[in-house]
Amino acid sequence: MTSSLVTPLKNSRVGAAVAAALCALALTSCGTEAAGGGAPAGAGARSGAARIAAPAPVATPTATPTATPTAPVGDPADDPRLTPEQQAAEIRLLELAVELAEPCAGGPPPLPPEVPPTEPDGPPPAYGEKPPADGPSGPPLAEEEPPSEKPWDFERARQETELGEVDTCVAPLHGKRIAKALDGKADADPASVEKVLRGLGYDIDYRLHGPQEVNGKVEFTLDLRFMGGELCLAGRYDGTRTSFDPYGASTEVRCTDVKRRA
Repeated sequence: MTSSLVTPLKNSRVGAAVAAALCALALTSCGTEAAGGGAPAGAGARSGAARIAAPAPVATPTATPTATPTAPVGDPADDPRLTPEQQAAEIRLLELAVELAEPCAGGPPPLPPEVPPTEPDGPPPAYGEKPPADGPSGPPLAEEEPPSEKPWDFERARQETELGEVDTCVAPLHGKRIAKALDGKADADPASVEKVLRGLGYDIDYRLHGPQEVNGKVEFTLDLRFMGGELCLAGRYDGTRTSFDPYGASTEVRCTDVKRRA
């Protein structure tokens, strides 16, 4: 890595630019596309006089979003509204992902076998004789119309996907470094877990979902979809031990939108 990579990229799409710069370093699967979770939302100020009201009930976390998306989320790293600080954080996390993936990425894909030139069938045509035309004789076939594009379907896009070899290999590597920093060293509360995760480099709001307390444990989800990967990593910390559950997600939805398999 060169130090220039951590310089904020201005007027460019971070995801595409960084992926192009780092592809040669490690992953052999970087020909596919990357993705990410939702962009951080800002909070607005409230105005007007305060009114006395009954406390609102606490909502129970659910995998189904409150409003069904009508279009793919897209890669938040490509958002031109990212600040220089967000761009720099994205680059740092991508560098970390590439570093961890190096042992998982094999060598360059093998070259296809050479195909020997084919010999023409039969003797060459006589002088002045036209060679036979390739393909069947007869009138030209009518061109088939391209299939019509189906409208985007959220339920289809949110189905869990199979992880590739690199994602399957790198998931426990992320888990081990997180568990090493958490297990028995941090309190089992969201603030303590979030502090550790951000200190480890998982400090991008749209890639860190949670942490939140569920049934006495702290749960969080990391969006680690880089350069065509589909890795989402769900973690659970009970104050002593951290457990992890990797799964695949289309880049069209957030990791937390995925409908997990039973």
